[in-house]
Amino acid sequence: MAQSPAEGPRALVDELTRQLDTTRRLLTSSPDDIAERALAALEPEAGAEARIAASLAAPPLADPAAFPAAHRLAVRALEVLDREAAQDVPVGRRYWRFRPLASLAAGFVAGYITRSYARAVAHRLAVLYARREAQCLPGTTERASLARARAEMDRLLPGFAGGGAGVPALVAGGALVPLLASLGQYLGAVDILARPVIAALFGSLFLLFLLLSSLLLTGARFAHRRAALVMRQPLAALWAAIGDAGDPPEDAARLFAAVAILLTGAVWLVIPAAAVTLYLLA
Repeated sequence: MAQSPAEGPRALVDELTRQLDTTRRLLTSSPDDIAERALAALEPEAGAEARIAASLAAPPLADPAAFPAAHRLAVRALEVLDREAAQDVPVGRRYWRFRPLASLAAGFVAGYITRSYARAVAHRLAVLYARREAQCLPGTTERASLARARAEMDRLLPGFAGGGAGVPALVAGGALVPLLASLGQYLGAVDILARPVIAALFGSLFLLFLLLSSLLLTGARFAHRRAALVMRQPLAALWAAIGDAGDPPEDAARLFAAVAILLTGAVWLVIPAAAVTLYLLA
């Protein structure tokens, strides 16, 4: 049955009146009654409440016998990830003679993603082990295993603190300073509103953004594939041994892929539109 035009506003007024009446009755009660009634008025979430109850009843370790081996395997996987995950990044033939340089740039992106991921995993394990250790009874085998694993992760964690991207970025930035200064002086003597200059400028931006988006997407895809290859099974085994620990950390490859897609959109939509507009106005 179709709703009349007046029924929509009337229903909204009725709902607001009901909420105001509920608020008035709550405010005339004691503070404890206010809190209790406000909480009771919330609709129950059966799934979330069952999950919370199961988490409270779960032991600190789901499989104490399997935990030491799973922990060692995860630590070994972290070492392999840190060392091998960004090596020999393949790039397509479209880069022509610049394939070695493109591979180096994509490897830089992949290395940043994988090192950040390794750091996130190591930090998550250190925090998780400390919390589960505190939940174990003193003198138990589970507490001893978690204490040993937590101490090991505390020693290993500083080794994952550095991303390794600061020094190359600083060197590259320092090398670009004189180049940008020279370019600025050159552009100061050029009429940037001239049509040939506009075409050259936006053509350069088009190629630059296209190159950046391609390298970001290549590095992110490679890093995600390597991270999954190295870490997926060890983390799955460790999470099964720990039990009820949520989801393992994920890498930032999706974020980099999203940035690459935005750059691609700028390449094919924003830059051509801006170029055509300025070219016609010049």
